[in-house]
Amino acid sequence: MEAFINAMRVYGQRLVDVGRARKEERGAVDIGSILLMAIGFVFIAVGFIMFPIVTTATDSLLAYAFTDNAAITDATFTGFTAVVGITPLLVLVAYLSAAVFAMFLGVKMSKGGGSTKLDLGAMLMLGIALIFIAIALIILPVALDGIATVLHGAGAGINSAYTGLSPILLVTPLLILISFISAAVISGFFGIRRIASGG
Repeated sequence: MEAFINAMRVYGQRLVDVGRARKEERGAVDIGSILLMAIGFVFIAVGFIMFPIVTTATDSLLAYAFTDNAAITDATFTGFTAVVGITPLLVLVAYLSAAVFAMFLGVKMSKGGGSTKLDLGAMLMLGIALIFIAIALIILPVALDGIATVLHGAGAGINSAYTGLSPILLVTPLLILISFISAAVISGFFGIRRIASGG
C-alpha cells in the first residue's frame, strides 16, 4: 500500500511539472525567428532599393568606351558584356531568394527548429554581402580603364615581349565581376545559415 501511495505521489508530481512546463511555453517568444523574418523583409526592401542603382551601373558598363581609343569597348573583353547584362537579374533573384530563405528559416525556428541567440558575426556576413556588390560596381570602371590603358599601350598596343598577357587581360574584367558576385552570394548564404544554426 505504501508503494502504491509513493507511486501515485510521483505520478502526481510529474503531472504538476508537465502543467508548469506547458504554462511557461504558452507565453514564450522566439526572438531569433522574429529577427530572421524581419531580415527577410529587409532583403526585399534592399533588393528593390539597390536594383535601380545596379541597372544604372550596368548601363554605364555596357556603354563603356576607352577615352584614348573608342574601339576598346565592353565587347572587347571576353564574355564581359553577357555577364554584365545578366547581373541585374542575378542581383534581384539573389535578394528575393535570400528573403524567402530567411523567412522560411524564421518560420522553422518559431516551430522549435533553431536557436534564439543573436550572432553578430552572422549579421556582419550579411552586411558584407551587400558591400561586395557595391565594391564590384565601383571597382569595375576603374579596372576597365586600367586594363584598356595597358591594351592600348599609348597607341602601340601590348609589347610583344609579354607572352600571353593579352588573353589574360581580356578575361580579367569578367573574372573580377564573377568573383565579387560569388563572394556576395556565398557570404550572404553563410550569414543566414549561421543565424539559423545559432552560430
